[in-house]
Amino acid sequence: MSYYNLGELGFPEDTPLGRLDYDRMLRDKMARAREKMRQYGLGSIVCMTDINVGYVTNIPPIFPAAGAIGGNRYALFPIEGEPVGFEECNTAFVLKQVLPNIRVEYSIPGSGGPHLASAKEAQEYLTREWAEQIASILREYKLDKEKVGIDVNSPPLIEALKKAGLDVTADGAKALLEARMIKTPVELQCIRALAAIIDGIFATLAKNLRAGVTEKEIYAKCIAYAIEQGITPYGGFIVSGQHTWPKDNSRPFSGRRIRPGEVVYADFFNFSFNGYKSCYYRTFVVGKASKELRETNERVYNWLKEAEKKVKPGNTTKDVVESWPDEIYLWSEKPPYIRTEKERLATFWMNMGHAIGLGLYEPPFFWRPVALKWPQKLEANMAIALETLDCTPDGKSGVRIEDMVIITESGHEVISKWPAEEVTEVPLF
Repeated sequence: MSYYNLGELGFPEDTPLGRLDYDRMLRDKMARAREKMRQYGLGSIVCMTDINVGYVTNIPPIFPAAGAIGGNRYALFPIEGEPVGFEECNTAFVLKQVLPNIRVEYSIPGSGGPHLASAKEAQEYLTREWAEQIASILREYKLDKEKVGIDVNSPPLIEALKKAGLDVTADGAKALLEARMIKTPVELQCIRALAAIIDGIFATLAKNLRAGVTEKEIYAKCIAYAIEQGITPYGGFIVSGQHTWPKDNSRPFSGRRIRPGEVVYADFFNFSFNGYKSCYYRTFVVGKASKELRETNERVYNWLKEAEKKVKPGNTTKDVVESWPDEIYLWSEKPPYIRTEKERLATFWMNMGHAIGLGLYEPPFFWRPVALKWPQKLEANMAIALETLDCTPDGKSGVRIEDMVIITESGHEVISKWPAEEVTEVPLF
């Protein structure tokens, strides 16, 4: 049995929340995936994306720098039988020793970096060998006559599989995306643990945020704590002063020195625990919050809490976003100046929400321009993040708050515990 000890996060080791049962997690995820495969009439799915590979094999997520190469990691998930994970030779050799519940084979780069860096004839050869490798295992599993899903809409890969004698459809992506929407019990443990760790990251921020320190110094302290707690940080923002409104997403942190009275907000998004991703905002001020800042925070906080009241099974994303003001009404006379319907479509990171899991953005998506017209149903055991924001009357400081939430059978549970009802004030020195 494979366990991860959560005792250091404050969860008792002898309770269900105190340890992660990887074997159970894989069994439950495979059952979810196979349920959706039957709905789509699939006998197998070829997984080329790291998220789906992790979902059907428990192979740990690849580090982004290596993941950018692509093509070296993939999986074949059958409707019956052992999942097959494919990796480059060194990683595959190790995974064979540590993952007893799946079959591990050496991979062939039919796509991605090594493939694209090769000559045209070599690319054709590698893609052909990759497709034949998949077809050979499907023949072994007696699934070569069944419909094969793939989770990427890649014409060269689909054509290669067809030439290998397989009936291929891109519905593999839909099947696995729908499977991942409802989290298994152990997946929810991972997400709860992640929220608990980020509570601690905010405590680290509060201890180190003082007048005169730089954004990058604060970010470094937070990242160090996150790594010590088992997090792989793929993102995050520390933003201060005039950069808190409007927020520049091309500038996650800088050498800017933070001054007395300035607002700082932190977004620990895309922090990964066992592959599961976070999205969690809070706002701070160095010194005392002004009356205008307190009132702005109260307004943003109330928008969030009114929306959360609507989060329960059977409701829809429309029910939730109806709690938020119209984008043009809010921002037509202040930055970022949203005045037309087309400009409204650029507000997808303003008063919004999304599911979280192995992917940072998973369905359902909470955003007025789409949810009011095309609502998505909420179900128990979804994990979501909801975010609201606005600026002070002078337009010089912004407040952003985001909660991580689990939808329960009877309603919802907010699992992000750092206080948000008021802006967190930290001492000057």
